[in-house]
Amino acid sequence: MLVPHPTPGPTKVLLVNLNRYDQPYPVYPIGLAYIDGALRAAGYATRIWDAGAATTPPEDWVRDWRPDFVGLSLRNIDNVQCHNPRSFVRELTDCCARLRTRTAAPLILGGSAFSVFPRELLLLSGADYGICGEGECVMVALLDALRAGRPPADLPGLVFRGPGGVVREVPRPPSTNFGRTIPAHDPEIMASYVARGALPGVQTQRGCPLDCCYCTYPVIEGGCSRFRGGDEVAAEMGRLAGLGVRYVFIVDSVFNLQTDHVVDVCEALIRAKIDIRWECFLRPRGITRELLALMKQAGLRHVEFGSDSLSDTVLRCYGKSFTHEEIMRASHEAHALGLNYSHFIVFGGPGETSSTMEETLARTRQLPGAFFFGTIGMRIYPGTPLWRRLAPEGRGEAPGDYLLEPRFFLEPPFTVEGIFARLQEEQRIAPNWAVGDPPPIFVKAMEKLRRRGIRGPMWEYIELLRRLSSS
Repeated sequence: MLVPHPTPGPTKVLLVNLNRYDQPYPVYPIGLAYIDGALRAAGYATRIWDAGAATTPPEDWVRDWRPDFVGLSLRNIDNVQCHNPRSFVRELTDCCARLRTRTAAPLILGGSAFSVFPRELLLLSGADYGICGEGECVMVALLDALRAGRPPADLPGLVFRGPGGVVREVPRPPSTNFGRTIPAHDPEIMASYVARGALPGVQTQRGCPLDCCYCTYPVIEGGCSRFRGGDEVAAEMGRLAGLGVRYVFIVDSVFNLQTDHVVDVCEALIRAKIDIRWECFLRPRGITRELLALMKQAGLRHVEFGSDSLSDTVLRCYGKSFTHEEIMRASHEAHALGLNYSHFIVFGGPGETSSTMEETLARTRQLPGAFFFGTIGMRIYPGTPLWRRLAPEGRGEAPGDYLLEPRFFLEPPFTVEGIFARLQEEQRIAPNWAVGDPPPIFVKAMEKLRRRGIRGPMWEYIELLRRLSSS
């Protein structure tokens, strides 16, 4: 669909954030902020409709503002919970259907979820275009082409309908554009998220060269890492501090892929003297007390380790690049420095047995001050090593079969009910465990703490509340 610019003045773009899922806390739409920043820098007029902040539906905004283009971001396919699955695809398809009743403006899809199921979501939603992967430069180029009446079919990562309605996807070469766009943060939307306990994200790198069997980061961002300079990261945190943000999440797949990058960012934050605390994902490999101490000096307060298991047998099957011994060492170093730290553990994935599961549970009890998030099974996503191992196409299945109904891998003879019951049993004797969404009583307690001005992920309070409730 080629749409000439219909009215004088700046071209108007409505950006729609559909994500309402707020467990364990609301997630500020950093990806959409990058798109917004790129569009504004290119001279486009933008507004953001946010599902967590808006009081009227997006079709009302379309009716009143009459945008020339509408961009929709889908962050999550589902909640990735094998024992309590919940899909978010219907929210996208319903929104697109309602928008179609109010506007003929092209609908353009993006977001991390779209990058995993691009063809399927374009067809289901009826949208005109989609963008896989980094969208800042491609979005601007797409709108420029449509305004000028030029076919945009050669843009990297673009998904569209070709002749006969056949969906086509333009290959994505490794991007070198990360860091050129300054994300635009809407003050009102940001204030709304901060008030509800969100941890606004800061991205210091994109792309992940690791080979974890289930992970979609390489699918979404590519397997080649691109890093921002420390001064750029500090400048962004300074802008967030100016908006009243006091705690952020460094949302890189793994912050410590390269030690020199961590040092560069931390030293820049220390020089800038910004009043912000932060959390990040770390892999246990290469962790030293000196590096953690530097990170703490730069504002680090919470660490989330993507450990996945404490059994070396399972770690190898999961494609992890570290050992149980490295996990233990990194945990003890974090505890010695007074850092709050947690581990994500995936039970029932490739190579898991009853013995390895019990081995992991026994070893978790040896980690001082740790908190654990337990996950049952592995969500199966196209493009991952797990997908290639299972080869569902050989059984006549297509990616779309794994979209609307979330599907998980469980190593036989495990069952969802059996693992869930075992984790609940562990949780009764070890209150430093969380499985799935927190219960309502803890959500209410977290809300009270936020109203008192406490910031950060606060999962350490869950353990405290459990201990108090059982005493």
